[in-house]
Amino acid sequence: MPPEQDHSWLSQHDESNESKFKLAATEKFGRSQNLIKAIPSRYPSPLPFHLRLVARVTALLVPTLFYIGPAMLSAPLFLLMISPRAALATLSVDLVLAYYPVKEWPFFRQYFQLWRKPHGVIPIHGYLWCAFCDQHFPNRYGFGALTDVAMRLPLLRHVMSWLSSTSATKSNLMKKMNAGTNLFILPGGVSEIFLACPGVHVIKAPRRGLMKLALQTGAVLVPTYVFGANEFFNQSATYGSSSKNKRNTKDGAGPTNLIGKIQRRISRTVRGGFTLFWGQYGLPLPYEVNCSMVLGDPIEPVPGTIGQESSGGKMTCRKIEAPSEKQIDELLYRYTDALVCLFEQYKAQAGVPDAQLTFE
Repeated sequence: MPPEQDHSWLSQHDESNESKFKLAATEKFGRSQNLIKAIPSRYPSPLPFHLRLVARVTALLVPTLFYIGPAMLSAPLFLLMISPRAALATLSVDLVLAYYPVKEWPFFRQYFQLWRKPHGVIPIHGYLWCAFCDQHFPNRYGFGALTDVAMRLPLLRHVMSWLSSTSATKSNLMKKMNAGTNLFILPGGVSEIFLACPGVHVIKAPRRGLMKLALQTGAVLVPTYVFGANEFFNQSATYGSSSKNKRNTKDGAGPTNLIGKIQRRISRTVRGGFTLFWGQYGLPLPYEVNCSMVLGDPIEPVPGTIGQESSGGKMTCRKIEAPSEKQIDELLYRYTDALVCLFEQYKAQAGVPDAQLTFE
């Protein structure tokens, strides 16, 4: 497990400063001051029946893979008690699906434009981002980062690989970022899964490792928040904890029952998210909720140095091979401050004017 982080710097965002938040998304960098409805460019609006059906089926199928993958890996153990031959055959299939190389499939991400009707439990907003970026910023599409466990789950790894995701090891991230590829990552990781609960805006404190990576690669940080990300699913770990007296408070976050605490411990052990989740009709079909994704202004790791260096032909800030603790802390504060301000700037438009962003 990673060492405990010092969160004392978060105290600077106390309630007395609520009225002093500055704009985190400005027109200088092309950010709209008002939320804009995302409209699919590839499909007609309104969607005809057959496309609505495809959207519904894929919205059910993709989250279900988070169940199918682990089930396929565990199947040989159960089959061994019935038929060793069947267990061996299933294991062989699992190994092929878990390790056979899978290439990126750019066309696949366009399908997620169908989901526009609307790390939560399942990052549905991550799939939506793939479609949004492909439609509006095709030249900036990069790669996602997942745990090693997720990238070995049969079938799920195929979907994630088609979307250009890779294992979130430092060597992988450094290699791709130094080649000039943009990184899209949910920095809360597995731990943030167990904070996800409808009506609650609690996230993991930003990771120092991410700040260090930005300084080492010179990559510009773009703070992003997704209103509604926690509304897509319920989960066993926090089910029943979204009552009004717990919303938007730290007391309403984290596993609230024994099952959730056991799931979190298992997840920490295997370094991959493990929880039971459900949506409409008790199925892994996400609820139809309002989802608003907001992006802040870019943050230069070393201010005023953009363009001084490059990676893969892409301009970056000045790189610091071995950043000091002070430099990491300074960038961490600027990123967190921008994230809080971004939340405050758009929360009323997103339909949660009284919400407060809390760090765990």
